[in-house]
Amino acid sequence: MTDILIASHGHLASGLKSSVDILTGMGDKIQVIDAYVDKTDYASKITDFIKGAQRPAVIFTDLKGGSVNQKVVLEAAKEKDIFIVTQTNLAIVMAVFLDSEELTEEHLEELIGQSQVELFKLEKEQKNVEDQKSDFFE
Repeated sequence: MTDILIASHGHLASGLKSSVDILTGMGDKIQVIDAYVDKTDYASKITDFIKGAQRPAVIFTDLKGGSVNQKVVLEAAKEKDIFIVTQTNLAIVMAVFLDSEELTEEHLEELIGQSQVELFKLEKEQKNVEDQKSDFFE
């Protein structure tokens, strides 16, 4: 299992961890940083994760170029086999968390591709709700 840290502004990181725990019962295997919820400097938590993580490891951040992402990049810049994934969603966290293949850059890119957000289109015409359900769940 890949070592995972989720770092976000506010409580998004702990919320994702909670969702993983509800779905798998193994949320305790994920470390989180909920930045800016108090006056704690979270940079040391990033450093501690990097020092203790088995390689390869993944750090998920919420916003590309955001302050949390910037600190992660600065702390992990010189490290080998620490992947940083930004614009994080639950699908990619679950995909990496549950995946059993060796984590390489190429494989991680495949998982990211499978975890992209999508626009879910409902038909705009008046259609029976039961028909829409059956269309969706086919």
